[in-house]
Amino acid sequence: MNDKNRKIEFLYTNIGRGHPFYLDGIIDTLIRRGAIKIMRGESNVFEVSTGLARLGWKTADWFYKRGSSSGFLGVFYNLVRAGYNYDRPDLMLKFMGRDIHKKFSASPHPLLVAHPILAGILKNKKDLIYQHGEVVAPAAALVTGLSKVLVPTVEMAQFFMKAGYEEQAVFVSGLCIEPALVKIAGDCYEARLKRLTGQEPLTGAFFSSGAEPKRHIKKLAAAAVSAVHYGGRAVIFARYEGRLARETEQVFKHNQLMLPILDTGSLIPSELPPALLVTYRTRREENIFTAKLFKYFDYFVAPAHERTNWALGLGLPVIIVEPAIGPFAPLNREKLLQSGVAALLKNSEQALMFGLTINRIRRENRLLERARAGWGKFDIKGFDNIAGFLVETYGSR
Repeated sequence: MNDKNRKIEFLYTNIGRGHPFYLDGIIDTLIRRGAIKIMRGESNVFEVSTGLARLGWKTADWFYKRGSSSGFLGVFYNLVRAGYNYDRPDLMLKFMGRDIHKKFSASPHPLLVAHPILAGILKNKKDLIYQHGEVVAPAAALVTGLSKVLVPTVEMAQFFMKAGYEEQAVFVSGLCIEPALVKIAGDCYEARLKRLTGQEPLTGAFFSSGAEPKRHIKKLAAAAVSAVHYGGRAVIFARYEGRLARETEQVFKHNQLMLPILDTGSLIPSELPPALLVTYRTRREENIFTAKLFKYFDYFVAPAHERTNWALGLGLPVIIVEPAIGPFAPLNREKLLQSGVAALLKNSEQALMFGLTINRIRRENRLLERARAGWGKFDIKGFDNIAGFLVETYGSR
């Protein structure tokens, strides 16, 4: 089958936010370009798998949501993730991937995945495209022998080429940042610089990872309250009826602070209140709310996950919530600190004093320096560049 007659299939893990986010961005950009014709469809591991294999994926999802906690389960989870080799799937992964392999391995259509576990399961499939969207790469992210690898930076390209990839098999896309944010990035950056050097209250955006581990959400909620208490504004993004939403409501109520809630169907306020809890049910809802409120953001507070790209590419300083959980987070943290765009929120004591700290580093121009350090260093149109590559390769003549 000729390249121009084949259509791209997309396969999600749908565990967490990070890896699915990258596929969302590619698909959304192709739709914006009017390139639906090159897409054959999308599916996820839970739809494709049956019986015990599907149970295996459900168990993996359960571990993701519970294993980010402290205690024995958290230690076990981190050891498993850190030591896994997706390039050489063991019997368990082969079993979990049996239906996936059956459905996709012999398909003549290109398949695009964004998680190393799927790249490992399907590594012998012809025309398997693996998007490694992160700016860092733990050993587990490296899967060899694939048709094409999409990476955000030259540094990541060198990582894969050192493992044996030919240069033509690696496509450097630029940072993969939501297209809606890229569109307004320049204007938001200029407005942010004026606020950082001015007198008006600063607005922090607060995010958790998809698993919402307790070790993060308690610090996030406490820091948001502190930011408001000391004259700033806080916008907290949380899964509807999830841990962070509940914790935030309880902490604001305990401190007798108003907390308006923005939910599905709510109107965006014309004037931002001191605190706002934004609740979402899907990744799409979260992205829509984020795009509508992004113009207010002066810094953001989050674990060192996929929003690393914001700090490196959009001139938006990040305060990293500790601890670093999983194989990517420690590497992301070091990258952000070395790039001069980040500071750490290490413990509960720092969370309680967060508002004072933000006011101090603003006066010292350190927030301004971190914003400037994260602007103009990278191409931020990664999703658009990937969409262009796919259209050029698989579009109609």
